[in-house]
Amino acid sequence: MDFLAPSRRLIVEVDGAYHRRAAQRRADARRDRHVERAGYHVVRLPAELVLGNLQAAVAIVRAAL
Repeated sequence: MDFLAPSRRLIVEVDGAYHRRAAQRRADARRDRHVERAGYHVVRLPAELVLGNLQAAVAIVRAAL
């Protein structure tokens, strides 16, 4: 978990290349389902987006709030 907004029940994950691997995608999906069942919303952002276009990444997070 990279960022947590507990009052909004929001988790933001910044995913690097490692998260593109099939086994990691499956693990991430399981984890997302687990926290979503607990009432959280998960937003996953590619690290390339965060590093290359921070404004767009912030807009996505704001929209999720």
